[in-house]
Amino acid sequence: MLMAGCGGTAESGASPKTHSSQSKRERRVTLDSLDGPENVSVLMAVHRDFFNAAGLDVWAGSPIEPDRPASYVAKGTDDFGLLQMPQLVIAREKGMPLVAIGSLVSHPTVAMIWLKKSGIRGIADLKGKTIAIPGAPFQRRLLQALLTRAGLSPAEVEVQKVGYNLVGKLMNGSADAIFGGSRAVEGIKLEARGAEPVVTGVQSLGVPDYEELVVVTRRGLLAKDPQAVRGFMAAVRRGTSAAVEEPADAVDAVIQGIEANPPPDRGVIEAQMDAIRPLLSRSGEIDPERMQALVDWMHREGLIPREIPAALLLDGAMGR
Repeated sequence: MLMAGCGGTAESGASPKTHSSQSKRERRVTLDSLDGPENVSVLMAVHRDFFNAAGLDVWAGSPIEPDRPASYVAKGTDDFGLLQMPQLVIAREKGMPLVAIGSLVSHPTVAMIWLKKSGIRGIADLKGKTIAIPGAPFQRRLLQALLTRAGLSPAEVEVQKVGYNLVGKLMNGSADAIFGGSRAVEGIKLEARGAEPVVTGVQSLGVPDYEELVVVTRRGLLAKDPQAVRGFMAAVRRGTSAAVEEPADAVDAVIQGIEANPPPDRGVIEAQMDAIRPLLSRSGEIDPERMQALVDWMHREGLIPREIPAALLLDGAMGR
């Protein structure tokens, strides 16, 4: 499995590893980011050959940029994608034919992070500061809503799109704070570097609880090949169970899934997995009431112009 440049386009230059069966149609899944821990359910399903056992030949990879997964799936470049729940809501509001088919991470880990040495004490202190975000549209909209709730105009801060380099930008002083990263990923990376991060989760800033990471597919694929969708999710649920029950093997799967030179630090991955593991959804079910509460909040806060029924975002057979 290759963890860079998902989508198989000319710009990506991606090429998957050899598959176990050339007779099966290849199914492609784009992961959440370059970092592995939040993607562990899929990574374990690859590592333990659960997809092959379900009759599927699966290629998995990370997007070139954080804003790509929704479009990869909507355009048919990939069959499945891992999206943040607010990202799915905004994608559907834009008319992308996506539907959520399962939950992976059951609570939000997204956070506003700055360093203790910065002297920043709260959101209001970010006036005149630079905030780095990965760059997905929902991150900018969510940030603007949270700044407004804190009494700041979005025009009073500089928002910098930095892709996957959140930690580097905060460490070198290019950004005063970062938003859109995870307390379980970027927060732990910063701690490992002795940086003393101050981490404020979005729930502390007024965002309702929601299932953070979900699996999505196109409605067309769901109608055309429901067996492939069910098989994919069955393998992912097995991956989740294995990750919970066999932590050391889960760390191996994540490390093997990250194409990096030098390889990722095992101690950091172990700490990230310790933070993610309790949040993994064993059932894979999505609660439509929690989803609707998030959609309603996003509408009230101006992130989306109209309310969207949760049923439009869900495959009813997979929701709870």
